Amino acid sequence: MNNARPPAFTRVPQSVALLGALLLSGCATYTQNTQGMREAWSAGDVHQAAQVAQAKADQDKDSVTSLLWYLEAGATTRADNSLDQSLTAFNNADAKIDYWDAQPDVSMTGQAASLLVNPTVLAYRGTAYDKIMESTYQALNYLQLGRYDEARVEINRALERQRAAVQANAAHIAAAQSAAAQASTQARQEQENGTAGTEGSSYDVQRAQDDPEFQSHLNQAYGNLDNLHFYAPYVNPFSVFLEGVYFLARGESLADYERARVALGRVRDMTGANDYIKADYAAAAKLAAGGGELPPTTYVVFETGMAPIREEIKIDIPLFIVSRSVPYVGIAFPQLRYNNQYNPGLTVTASNTGPLHTTMLCDMDLVIGQDFKNELPSIIIKTLISAGAKAAAQYGLYLATKNSGTLSILTEVAGVVYQYATNRADLRTWVTLPKQFLYCRLPTPPDGRLQITSDSTGETQTVDLPPGAVTMVYVKSNSYGNVLLVHAFTLR
Repeated sequence: MNNARPPAFTRVPQSVALLGALLLSGCATYTQNTQGMREAWSAGDVHQAAQVAQAKADQDKDSVTSLLWYLEAGATTRADNSLDQSLTAFNNADAKIDYWDAQPDVSMTGQAASLLVNPTVLAYRGTAYDKIMESTYQALNYLQLGRYDEARVEINRALERQRAAVQANAAHIAAAQSAAAQASTQARQEQENGTAGTEGSSYDVQRAQDDPEFQSHLNQAYGNLDNLHFYAPYVNPFSVFLEGVYFLARGESLADYERARVALGRVRDMTGANDYIKADYAAAAKLAAGGGELPPTTYVVFETGMAPIREEIKIDIPLFIVSRSVPYVGIAFPQLRYNNQYNPGLTVTASNTGPLHTTMLCDMDLVIGQDFKNELPSIIIKTLISAGAKAAAQYGLYLATKNSGTLSILTEVAGVVYQYATNRADLRTWVTLPKQFLYCRLPTPPDGRLQITSDSTGETQTVDLPPGAVTMVYVKSNSYGNVLLVHAFTLR
């Protein structure tokens, strides 16, 4: 084997590094592109965040990130109480989701582009939790507008998307493992034939995955995911709770109440049997058995904090096709960074009850973390294949031009810039989702009024409940210290 050091990994002159920086000045990550929106969102300025998100959704409607911007626009305009605008944004997101769900996972053209460039050149198709939360938010929009039949459609869609996600993830992992096995087999054949390390050669993914140093880096980066207590795969407890409450409040048959009982039982099993979920489950079980009707009830739902963003980390991988002097190279992977600046809860008081405290209903950090963990094997395999393909291509060019004088120097410069430009992780993720959903329930007070107090700031708001047998007070706070955003609407 030729032991010459490949030019893409040589010490980079300052002028070459500057050239790379200039060429890449416009290649901002999604985390960087959303910074202004996230800052407004974190400060509680949901109107400004909504304006930014809507403008980007309109501007990027045909881009590879259009789905994500529609989701951001839907969430931010909903928080701004622009419900018609939110419905439109989420409908546009739905159209994108339906389109991509009908397409093959990755076209040959797209796969080739992602191998030679980076994964952000491919369209963002949406995660399982994206799709489930999009339907859940749509259902809430329709409930708040009193369009109950349309809310039911979205609740059913969220349930179907949870079911479909399990099969879809299994297919993604199987496809990635098949690609890894194919690349590894070809790499071993090339090694036997003496063609390893030439342009177009393959990368032994399975050998890389078994490398002790690479495994050590993976454990350092992602070991915390193994310590988290996740819910059932691809299940969002808040979406299931909304299904249960909808059929509990608006049930018209024993079958509806039985559906409420099953859904609320699932939430109880996932989140623990706190007094509120016990009461909801007992009410649903009684109605499903033909016993009476739900007494006047008020739900207080608290959506608090901000979802994790993705940051880029570098993990060394072994480059078997290169010389012994460069056994490893740092490759970019995504990592979740959680946001811990949030309001931990609410205290609710009314004329007919003592102080009540909201309790955990759904930890979105766990929902997102589990989806990320499920996706991680595919991310690792695709990144390894991509890194190997790029390194092989660069090394092949080096071998072809190493004795060509000026051409060799130009190839070296191009290789450095190319390596820097394409070594990027996909950081796209729906950043305006919350950190947690909490709730409490109480008999509707006779005077139709309750007080809500922020546990972080002591801010108190008095809420006049709309007329109805079952009502919901929906409260939102994006960060610690934000003013509470409160909306009340009728479920029945």
